Amino acid sequence: MRKIPTYHFSDNFSDKLGRFTADFIAEGFKLFENEFAYIDSFVTSAKNDASERSDHQLRCSEKERYLLEMVSYKIYDQLNRDAFNKQKHTLIIMPDCLSIHEYECQKSEGDHGNLCKSCHSDCLGAEISDVAKHYGCRVLFSKRNLSEQLQHHAHELGNTAVIGVACIMMLSAGMRVAKDENIPARGVLLQYTGCEHWNDQPFASYFSIEQLKQILREKYGK
Repeated sequence: MRKIPTYHFSDNFSDKLGRFTADFIAEGFKLFENEFAYIDSFVTSAKNDASERSDHQLRCSEKERYLLEMVSYKIYDQLNRDAFNKQKHTLIIMPDCLSIHEYECQKSEGDHGNLCKSCHSDCLGAEISDVAKHYGCRVLFSKRNLSEQLQHHAHELGNTAVIGVACIMMLSAGMRVAKDENIPARGVLLQYTGCEHWNDQPFASYFSIEQLKQILREKYGK
C-alpha cells in the first residue's frame, strides 16, 4: 500500500467538512453578533448601489467572508509567533486610513512606502511612529504592491519580521504575501475602518495600540 505523506480524506470527508463549516459559521455569527451587527445592512446597500465603483465587489463581501478572513489572520498570527520573535529586525506596515486627516497628511513619499512625519500628535500614525522609535523598528505606510515593499525592506534590513496593521479584508491577505516572501508576519486588526471603501465621508480608522505594544514587548522584552 502506498504511504500517504500528509492528509487522507475518508469517503465521508465532504459531509464532515460541511457540518464543521456550518457549525463554525453559526457559532461565529453568534459569538460576534455585536461586532458584525452592521454588515448585512451595509452589504444590502452596497449591492443596490448602481454606481460604477471600482471597489464594488469588496463592498459586497458577505458576512461569512469577514469571519473567514478574521480567523485566517488569527491562525497565521499564532503560527508565525515563534519565527517572528526570532528575527532581529521588525518592520511595521500601517494603512493610510489611520491618518487623522488623510488627504492633508504631511507624510513624505518614498518609492517603497511613505514615512509618517508626525504632523498631528493625536494621529495614530504618530503614536505608532513613537512606539517604533522606542523599539528600533522601521515603520511605513503600506504600498499597493506589498510584495515589492516587503522585498525591498527585508533586503535592506536582513533578518526581518513584519507587523501589519489593517482591516479584516486586508490583514490575512497581507500575511499570506509576507509568507510568500519568507517573512514572518504578525498583525493587529483595525477595530473599525474609516476609509473611503466603507464610508461616504472618510474618517480616521482606529486600532488598539496596546496590542502593537504587546507584540513588541513579547519580542524585545522591554
